[in-house]
Amino acid sequence: MKWLDLPGPARFINQITDHLREGQSTVVATPLLVLQNFEQVISDKLNQDRWRVHRGNAESVLDPLTWLTDQLYIEPKSWINWSTEGLFECLSPGQVIVIKGITPKTWGAWRSFIKDFDIVSRRCSSDERPVLLIFVRGVSIRHLQIDGAALSLEVWSGVLSELDTLTYIDQFIRRSKKATPHHKLIVRQIAALSLWDLEFAEFLADQPTSDLFDVNVIVRRGQEALRVRDCAITGEWEDGGADKVDENELIHSFVLIDSQDPTNELNRRVWAAQAAELLPAIEIRRRASLDSLRRYITCPFWLDGQRKVTSLEELEIGTLAFAAHHHKVPKELRDKVQLLADCRNSLAHLKALNATTALDRRLYE
Repeated sequence: MKWLDLPGPARFINQITDHLREGQSTVVATPLLVLQNFEQVISDKLNQDRWRVHRGNAESVLDPLTWLTDQLYIEPKSWINWSTEGLFECLSPGQVIVIKGITPKTWGAWRSFIKDFDIVSRRCSSDERPVLLIFVRGVSIRHLQIDGAALSLEVWSGVLSELDTLTYIDQFIRRSKKATPHHKLIVRQIAALSLWDLEFAEFLADQPTSDLFDVNVIVRRGQEALRVRDCAITGEWEDGGADKVDENELIHSFVLIDSQDPTNELNRRVWAAQAAELLPAIEIRRRASLDSLRRYITCPFWLDGQRKVTSLEELEIGTLAFAAHHHKVPKELRDKVQLLADCRNSLAHLKALNATTALDRRLYE
């Protein structure tokens, strides 16, 4: 599955194309760390949808007007008094000029140019305007504020939901590996650690399954492997180290590991993933074990000499394990019920399971 087909990104791209269709130049702001080939993927999508696109990489450009004039092969009759208005008049109706490579160092110059372009654009009807699609990376949200009648801003924040990440990881694993009984648990754990960082999610999905349970080690391994991205991730949105997932403000795992994870957040995320997947599974296994247990435990009976049990269905898994130990229940069945009880007890006390326990087939069948 491609990331642009996920619901969150697809909705984001649709918002961009809606703005362009309405004749609004659009600034798309992202952190330094964003999805692979982000600008290229969106630009290609415009081409596929038959927009007339001209692309340019404006890295280090501090004079947008002169640079764009050269990029578009426009030859002014005179450079004296050459202006944004003169450039605008040389453009074709409906033309989309896609510009990437704008950074905090060049944003000031581009912001001034974009404001001028907006003012000029207002003189033209929306269905005849040429428009700019400007990609800006690494500019803090507080410095991004820009608006106009013919101008929109789209910020890549809170776009990927937990469901988006879960879906992406699920499909990524299914393409390369045979499904296992614990497939959904692994998908959840990877999503809990990778959050919006799909490249980190792919790295985790390619690791030996048991390694995913040694949280600090696997996160550091991923951090080292992905240093090639040449992006120093801090706890700020513009660096890719903080974002919203389903309206919750979260910090990237690499930032937590660099700070020694003082609140044990990484293990808490793994616990939450395990609890979401395994607590319902344990209840399903408890109910499934009742028919087998009825062969050896006859109701009614007294539990610990104090409580009369008239039906095994009324017993939670811990009490059921206690009852199994005090009746002639075969060891294999008794051990399975005890495993379920131990797992339930650990998760109820906010303790994540280790690899041996969490991957035990008896939890899933």
